[in-house]
Amino acid sequence: CYVPVMGEWRTWLAGNWFNFIQTLGIMGGFVVAVVTMRRETRSRQLGDYLTVIQQHRELWGEAHRRSDLSRLFHLDVDLVATPVTVAEEEYLNLVIDHFHTGWLLARSGVVLRMDVLEADARAFFRLPLPRRAWEMTRGRRDPHFVRFVEKALKKNGS
Repeated sequence: CYVPVMGEWRTWLAGNWFNFIQTLGIMGGFVVAVVTMRRETRSRQLGDYLTVIQQHRELWGEAHRRSDLSRLFHLDVDLVATPVTVAEEEYLNLVIDHFHTGWLLARSGVVLRMDVLEADARAFFRLPLPRRAWEMTRGRRDPHFVRFVEKALKKNGS
């Protein structure tokens, strides 16, 4: 194995110093670009997460403020005697869309954990009104998201 001596390096560098400096500058630019992109990605992910948190607060605050949504969390709802109202259906579709957004973020590795989201989906969609709204709309939803919700519902015997 040939190892160049210091004199040969000096000779090479004397003849190629500009190319060497230019190469170091390009490599440094790539490193800075990668670091910047990672920081921007993390910042965007946190912004997305904060947006979901804000939507979450607004949705659940609305559910507790509006009397026409008071049945949403009851386990003893008779859907034959009193079917899902238009207001309930509209609200529940917003909540399902909110779950879908959370699922997309969790799937992409943003701050949300998939197991926590799955437990939330299981608890929510086991309630009679959310379950009915889900059954009415799941055929129009992202098939991967549908599989996620259905898998969550099957856990612990739904």
